[in-house]
Amino acid sequence: MATVKGVYNLIKDRQKKGIKIGVLEQAIVDAVEAEQSKTTKEINVTFIKNKKEDDDHNS
Repeated sequence: MATVKGVYNLIKDRQKKGIKIGVLEQAIVDAVEAEQSKTTKEINVTFIKNKKEDDDHNS
């Protein structure tokens, strides 16, 4: 059974290929993108280990 996200991905692939999508497909895209914008935040995280502090604890 297909998931909504799976159907969304198929529709987006069709759009990228230049295939026109129908009203129902556009409604699915709109609904998924609206839901993603409410619940999803993209963040970038970098972890930098303090080597000097780590060496002090090992002594």
